Amino acid sequence: MKTMRPPISGRRPPRGISLIELLMAMGGVSLIITSSAVLLHGVMRAQSESRRFFDDERTSARLARQFRADVHAAAQVAAQVAATAGERLVAFTLPDGHTIEYRHTADRRQIQRRLLAPGNPVPTGREDYSFASACAAVVTVAQKQIHLELGAEGADGELAPPGVVRPPRSPAEAKRKPPALVVEADLGRDLRFLPARDGEAQP
Repeated sequence: MKTMRPPISGRRPPRGISLIELLMAMGGVSLIITSSAVLLHGVMRAQSESRRFFDDERTSARLARQFRADVHAAAQVAAQVAATAGERLVAFTLPDGHTIEYRHTADRRQIQRRLLAPGNPVPTGREDYSFASACAAVVTVAQKQIHLELGAEGADGELAPPGVVRPPRSPAEAKRKPPALVVEADLGRDLRFLPARDGEAQP
């Protein structure tokens, strides 16, 4: 004969979670989610700034290479001594009569290279060099040596002296480093673009 076990009257039923414990658990989960979101936002922002920096570096290298090639190919140069934003920085005249202009846009974030045919003010070609932050641009001419410099803006919008940094206009601008570029080249150095003299064979 099977003996039945008597019920245990002193055993407590399973205890559920209280409202306070539920709120504490939800608060902890919310804190973890918020911290993860802030960390992810910081990583994405750092990646974006890093991408802008390397884009500026590539743009600077491309501008330096093209500017140097234009100086070497030019026969004449006309520089704007104190060019305001949006005006021409320098113009090169090629041996075939074409003109290459470099302009600094009004927002100071872009250098434009424009190709002009003889007697035609409308550009036949244009190439833009865009930067993430505003910068100052100066072109100086010393005999046949052409000097292009890009750097941080001063208080007057011109190129800031070494060691002088203008206060940033926004928190985002404070984290961005303005482009820094110095290019020096000699006018007409590329012999392929020079007219042949008497007794010399033309290419």
